[in-house]
Amino acid sequence: MRDFLKNSLAPESLVVHTAATGEDGIKAALALKPDLVLLDLLMPSMDGVAVCRAIRKNEQIGHMPILVVTGSLSREQIEDSMTAGADDFISKPIDTQDLRIRVRALLKWKHLTDPVERLQRYVETIRELSDESSPPPAPSSEP
Repeated sequence: MRDFLKNSLAPESLVVHTAATGEDGIKAALALKPDLVLLDLLMPSMDGVAVCRAIRKNEQIGHMPILVVTGSLSREQIEDSMTAGADDFISKPIDTQDLRIRVRALLKWKHLTDPVERLQRYVETIRELSDESSPPPAPSSEP
C-alpha cells in the first residue's frame, strides 16, 4: 500500500516518505515535519487512530493535515478517525485521481493556514515576553 500511494502521487512531484509502523511514522513526522500525513488505519502494533491522536497531541507536528486511508467503510472507524483529528479520509480501493485531488486540497489548506499559525505563535510569544517583563504589582497599603 505504501508503494502504491507513493507511485500514485508521483505525478504531483511530491517528496513522499514512508514508514512501516505507527511508531516509525510518528518519528518520521517529528524528524521531517511533512506538509501532510497519509495514515492507514490498519498498521502493526499501533493503529491509525492512536497514531492520529499522538500526532495531534504533539505541539511540533499537531497542525499538519492528516488523510486517513481505510479499507473499512465502517462509520464507527471513520468517526473515530475524525474525532482523533483526521482531516479527511479515503476508502480502499483507492481511486488515484480522487487521492490526488484530496492531497492537493489538503496541501492548499495547509499552505493557507501556515501563516496564520505562525502569526498566532508570534502573538503568544509576545504576550509571554510581555508578561515576563511586566513589573510585579505594588503591594497594597490598605490594612
